[in-house]
Amino acid sequence: MALLDYFPTKLSDKKSWAGNYKSNIGTEGAGLGMSPANISDEQDACDSMITAIDELEAAKAVVKQKKKDKDDAIKTAMALLRPNIKGHKVNNGYNEGVGELLRVIGSDSEIDPSTVKTIAKIKKVPQGIDIKFNLKACEGGNIYSKRGSETGFTMLKYITHPHSIDTRPNLGGAAVEQRQYYVILVIDDEEVGIPSDISTVNN
Repeated sequence: MALLDYFPTKLSDKKSWAGNYKSNIGTEGAGLGMSPANISDEQDACDSMITAIDELEAAKAVVKQKKKDKDDAIKTAMALLRPNIKGHKVNNGYNEGVGELLRVIGSDSEIDPSTVKTIAKIKKVPQGIDIKFNLKACEGGNIYSKRGSETGFTMLKYITHPHSIDTRPNLGGAAVEQRQYYVILVIDDEEVGIPSDISTVNN
């Protein structure tokens, strides 16, 4: 039977592996016929791996904070602009030309990214399971599913047109399979709001 690769796949485990290797090759290297220079080269390689992983994690934290800062800035700005723009639209100096120039022609409805929720409509069709939902002015939605003996939901696909058909065959060729689906809306490649209610259907 083939042996699994000793090098981990999970990032945090890679860092731990590198730290352990660096420490122990320092004490075991000579017994393996390594010169001090060889040992130092391998330890430096481990250090470079650890440093790169640490820098990536730090960058992720910065990006996460920047995204929050962006969301807060937009929310604060629009809290000022929306009522002001409504006032502009009823001013005697406002006309369609001004509206087009300012790009304020459209719905005045506001979407709260923390509470927006769609309704998923799921039904069996000859091709498979038909999935429809309302975008609620968002950019798309992630469809999640659980079928047959599966114990958890996994992402089926991201779509920008709120209609899809799941054509996958039943697990193990089962004649009938219970399936469950829900949808989370997406803005700027990030899931927002509250997942739709879970819908159950037999395929």
